[in-house]
Amino acid sequence: MNTVSILKKLLFKTRLLPVPCTSDTVQQRGRDGQARKTTVMHNRATHSFAFILVAVTLSFAQQDSLHSQWEALPIVSYDTDAGFGYGAKAMLVDLLGRHESFDIILFNSSEGERWYRFVASYPDFELRQGTVYPVSVDLTVDYDKWISNSFFGIGNNSQFTSRKIYTREPFDCSVILGRGITSVLVMQTGIRYRSIRNGNFSAGNILKDLPPAVNSSEATIHSMLINIRHDSRNSFITPTSGIVLAGELEYAPIIFGSNTRFTKFSSSVQSYKQVMGRSVLAGRMTVQSLLGNDLPVQSLISIGGTNTLRGIPQDRYLDKTAIVCNLEYRVPLIWRFGGVIGVDAGRVWRSLINISLVDWSVNYIGGIRLYMDTFVVRLDIGVSKETSGFYLNFGELF
Repeated sequence: MNTVSILKKLLFKTRLLPVPCTSDTVQQRGRDGQARKTTVMHNRATHSFAFILVAVTLSFAQQDSLHSQWEALPIVSYDTDAGFGYGAKAMLVDLLGRHESFDIILFNSSEGERWYRFVASYPDFELRQGTVYPVSVDLTVDYDKWISNSFFGIGNNSQFTSRKIYTREPFDCSVILGRGITSVLVMQTGIRYRSIRNGNFSAGNILKDLPPAVNSSEATIHSMLINIRHDSRNSFITPTSGIVLAGELEYAPIIFGSNTRFTKFSSSVQSYKQVMGRSVLAGRMTVQSLLGNDLPVQSLISIGGTNTLRGIPQDRYLDKTAIVCNLEYRVPLIWRFGGVIGVDAGRVWRSLINISLVDWSVNYIGGIRLYMDTFVVRLDIGVSKETSGFYLNFGELF
């Protein structure tokens, strides 16, 4: 067995920002050119003067001459709300010789932030990309405690100055079965359990008394889902060509002690095209809508933050319908570095019939990419009319 040890040290310091908000996603690529996507670490929306001072990420990898590989990423961070943070992420691929993968994440902080995540996949996401397979199984268990989550109100007219702080404590568990019908057509179905507890409300936080009563306590959701996807991307981690057309239906009844009922429709389109040599023009549009009455905030659709609208805080806008559009121009620069410029735009509404082209949030994005052997480091700055956001993430936005 050949052993490769890689020591990568990334020291970074953010500038003081009104509302930093990051959610770091790693998309990892094996040395045979295949990609693997996992989530590594969250730096949550924090108090107005919170910022990350230092994070050091070290990577250790081992790979034999065939397919099996493991990687470990110890992580150290600090911010003024979460305090000193420490944790690790481990990725194990095909160690059992079944093309499976295991993703394990453990993260704690001195101020009470907690994030524990376990994902078991068969076959591994990247190993099954663009192939025909009879069955796939994905088990996800995720616990994520946000000490200082922000609530601005509900609807597109919520004001930034109305921001209040509370603690959000979600637990998420799902089992998804899938099948690769053709090399570009995938169907999946599964079950999902979620428990989201709200508490520790700051003074004057209207969420504490906002109906329904579940807003100030715990929402419990049992749901079933089915989705279908046309996916012709040439890579799962850094696609340079192809399109994705996806649709999903999720139904959450009142069953087995749950207290939240809704039906959720989601659809998305992604496109990747090489232009001017090795540069890539990438675009994404996502539409989501909820049907249900007296829905608690724990179940509402959220936009804002590193995965939707960079430049505004996590959960900046909440409602029952949302559209998010992202456009990026990705260009190689020098050595392993690449640059990105782009635009994020989005809005929320009460229902699909209220959709309009006015009052959208439009943010401008600039960033740097560092393409390592097994993952991509993403450094983005997003600027909006309200504030700005600085993000150090792993993996492309989409």
